[in-house]
This record gives sequence, structure tokens and C-alpha cells, in this order.
Amino acid sequence: MQEQTPPPTSEVGLGVLASAVRRRLKQVVWARLTPYGLSPQQLWVMLVLLEKGPSSLHPLAQQVWMDDPTASRVVKAMVGRGWLTTMPDPHHGRRILIDLAPGALPLARELGAMTERLKEALVTGLNEQERAIVRHGLETMLGNLDDLLAAGQALGSSEAAAS
Repeated sequence: MQEQTPPPTSEVGLGVLASAVRRRLKQVVWARLTPYGLSPQQLWVMLVLLEKGPSSLHPLAQQVWMDDPTASRVVKAMVGRGWLTTMPDPHHGRRILIDLAPGALPLARELGAMTERLKEALVTGLNEQERAIVRHGLETMLGNLDDLLAAGQALGSSEAAAS
């Protein structure tokens, strides 16, 4: 059976197009990360810690758009590989601080430079005004979805109740 090609991007809704961009970005990132043995989630954790410094789990999870249990698993795996360290938070007795291991700093810097090149390649061909319009549209869509979640109208819940 022959695989069907997807419809032209002009024929799909914005949600489908946003999903396609996300999938393609993930494919590109995975391809770049293969030689390093990292996942995209691990990359984002490294980059946030490189940029912002030590963090407890919940704020780190929020900054990389993960839920706390997923972030905990990612951090645990990275600690096991020697990329991250954990230590008690001196300002809060029950929290731990997560940070890049000193030996991981060169890797994190290299990945940071690679990511900057990727970010620039992603928006090549868009001028500043077009970038602002795309950003505004995506932020609006994200806000609309947040509103749906807050109202308890996430995809499927109202449709399921109606059927």
C-alpha cells in the first residue's frame, strides 16, 4: 500500500499546520542530537540550566513545557549520565536544586550554539514584522487553548458529553 502525501499546507487548518511545524522541528532536533545521545527534552533542560542557572524541579519543568513527573524522569536520567547534579536547596529544606555538572558545561555550550543556529534557520525568510505576526498568532492560539482547558472544554470533553 502506497503512503499518501499530506495535503498542501494551504489546505489544512492552523492547528494542523502548527502540529506539523512542531513535528518537523522535533525531527530536525533529533537528527542534530543523535551524535550526542540526548533527547530533545534533555537538550531543553540543559539549555535552561545553562542560561538561568540552578533550579528546583517545578520551575524547571515549567520552563521546558513538561509536567513535573516527566521532568523528574528526565532529570534522573541526566543525573545518571553525569550531565546534571542535585543538591539541597539552602533556602528551602525540602527542595533540591538541579544544575549542570561541571563536566557538562562544554557540551551545553556547544548545544547552545547549535540551537541558536537552528533557531535562526527556522525563521530564515521571515522579516521582523512577519516574525512578530507569527509570534502573536501562535501566542493567541496558545492562550485560546489555555482558556479552553481552564473552562473544562478541552477537546473531547464537551463532545463526549454531547454524544
